Amino acid sequence: MGRVARVWWAAGVAPVIAGVGGCATLERGLDDEVAVISEPPGAAVTSSVGAACAATPCTLTVRRDAVFTVTVSMPGYSSRTVEVGTRISGTGAAVAIENVATGGLGLAVDAATGGALEHVPNPVDVALTALPAGAPARPARPAKARGAA
Repeated sequence: MGRVARVWWAAGVAPVIAGVGGCATLERGLDDEVAVISEPPGAAVTSSVGAACAATPCTLTVRRDAVFTVTVSMPGYSSRTVEVGTRISGTGAAVAIENVATGGLGLAVDAATGGALEHVPNPVDVALTALPAGAPARPARPAKARGAA
């Protein structure tokens, strides 16, 4: 390899390969798993992004960059809705620091895909309230998950 080719490789190609190989999007993927737990267990779960499961405890697979709501419902109990947001994960932040050496290429990819994000709260932990005997089901109302800040 000639001198010009080595300089081109060191200045252009090597950082791109390092940046793409080290980005959170490739290491962690575009999807995240959000666990849903309820008391009592066995409740149905739906979400504003289409992910659902028939009975808790269960896991929803959603895009890392999705901000959404989870509704947990069960006959005889008031339904509960929890907002699920995102934050930069510890793993995502560490990978983002690695990407600084690439001139921001990996950071740009992660920002565009949400690869450095994780969902909060995770798990979504909901306590359902029993309805009085013979009472009609009430619509879901926003609630904070237990343990959420």
